[in-house]
Amino acid sequence: MSDKKKFYLIREDVLPESIKKTLKVKSLLDDEPRMSIFDAVRRFDLSRSAYYKYKDTIFPVDDTKTERNVTMLLHVDDNIGLLSRVLELIAAEQGSVLTIHQSLPIKEKTTITITLNATQIELTINGLLDQLKNIDGVNHVQLIGMTM
Repeated sequence: MSDKKKFYLIREDVLPESIKKTLKVKSLLDDEPRMSIFDAVRRFDLSRSAYYKYKDTIFPVDDTKTERNVTMLLHVDDNIGLLSRVLELIAAEQGSVLTIHQSLPIKEKTTITITLNATQIELTINGLLDQLKNIDGVNHVQLIGMTM
């Protein structure tokens, strides 16, 4: 058996209640460092054993405090200047593009894969993805990887 750990990105709405509560407790303890773990878990009706079981294994995507590199896939229309508008938005949000790959267009559609250093971006990752989705010609944006 391998000791190598696997990581997954998973939507919050499919998480068990105990993991959601663990995230709330962790957030509360970050906001109120003087609060005891006992009081924090009691506030969210979570057992201390559940908290200790999950506390070091679950981290919100938007909660990384160190350098974070994000890889995303954009499904877009093959419009002149679209990639430029995407890069302008990333630069305006203080993102640093590390790699870009744009596929050849098929039926006036193409995909763009971008990896960027998002450490300086003030928006949450979800906020950045939402901003990119709002660009005219961007049909779908998907987070496909992230360093933690």
